[in-house]
Amino acid sequence: MKLLASDFDGTFFFRNKKMFMENISAASVFQKKNVFAIVTGRDAASILSHFEDTDFRPDYLAVYNGGRILDSKGKVLYDDPLKIDLDRLYDVLMKEGVSQISILSLTKVFHKSFHFNIHDWLFKLHHRSLYRCHVKDYHEIDDDIYMCSISCGSEEKALLLSEKLKEMKLGCSVYVNKSFIDIVGEHASKEHAVEIIAMHTEADEVFVIGDSYNDVGMLRQFQSYTVQSATEAIQKEADHVVDSVEAAIADIQAR
Repeated sequence: MKLLASDFDGTFFFRNKKMFMENISAASVFQKKNVFAIVTGRDAASILSHFEDTDFRPDYLAVYNGGRILDSKGKVLYDDPLKIDLDRLYDVLMKEGVSQISILSLTKVFHKSFHFNIHDWLFKLHHRSLYRCHVKDYHEIDDDIYMCSISCGSEEKALLLSEKLKEMKLGCSVYVNKSFIDIVGEHASKEHAVEIIAMHTEADEVFVIGDSYNDVGMLRQFQSYTVQSATEAIQKEADHVVDSVEAAIADIQAR
């Protein structure tokens, strides 16, 4: 039995519905004899909302960059909430002049935009399915926090700020995803999530596909694919460059 773990945005999911449905169709066929997992920086609700009009569900879902892992029935297999000094982090981010900050727990979200009001509208559009209570102060969040997402405006700025945050040793994991930085639990990583899923399924072979810096760990550790739209730096980390998840599945099935 083979396991394929795929990143979501820019890898499996596209606004182009035709491309998205082609990936879903290929993954559904793959699932008949194998295991398909999604590993993402997003939360579970926002992922599953995209499958509401389909019969497709991933066999496993690793969210918050591996900070929480669920099986197809919603059972939690792994849980690593974010436990850091948020006041210290918030002060640093204010000084760095980031574009927006979102702090998410399972039931609440704190979101603040700077400089561009459009960010508020975009956040509400992209997170309309979160079913969370929006709070005006992150101190109002009284359950476990799983992620702090930071918009830096550009990938270059995100890479520079991520290095500063790592040097601070805040007791968390820091990942760059395009122009965003995801701050998650200390032991959370996509490669760790894939390891857990592989052990749970007793997969004979493990394959992964991703397109950004938060995918690099798993691209290095497992038999890996990336897509043509990934930057040259990411393409160098993968074993194969393909047009889509559908193409990766075709290649895996042909082995």
